[in-house]
Amino acid sequence: MSVRPAGPPAVSARAGGRRRAAISTPMARHDVYRNLTRRAWSVRERGRVVGHVPAIVLADVVLRASEAGRQRCLRTGARDVHAWATGTVAEGARPPSAVRLRYGLWCPGFRTNGLLVTRASMAWFEADGSAWIEGGWDDKGMDFL
Repeated sequence: MSVRPAGPPAVSARAGGRRRAAISTPMARHDVYRNLTRRAWSVRERGRVVGHVPAIVLADVVLRASEAGRQRCLRTGARDVHAWATGTVAEGARPPSAVRLRYGLWCPGFRTNGLLVTRASMAWFEADGSAWIEGGWDDKGMDFL
């Protein structure tokens, strides 16, 4: 994914006359989550969705999951965004050493190989909907990947 150089944000016309800014600031922190309706990854910057991409790579990743949001989804059966990854947009192919990252509504937090993960040095969000990380660790700073 290419990122535009810093400057005024590019805008693209959308259906219904709405306009939305493109991903324009490469060093800014972006939130990425899976959009189940579009079958793509949604990208937020400062709380506003700035694009939908088939695949994206993030560096210096923090994985966030709202327990209250998860409980609300379980209680009501309605889907909402309550888990996402925050990081800096990067580029690069996924190495063979990357491990699969999973999130499930029935088990709190992001997991890999059954272990809770809250941070990673790199994350790859693929077009097939899978997510992969390298250099992951938990809240206690234990590096296990």
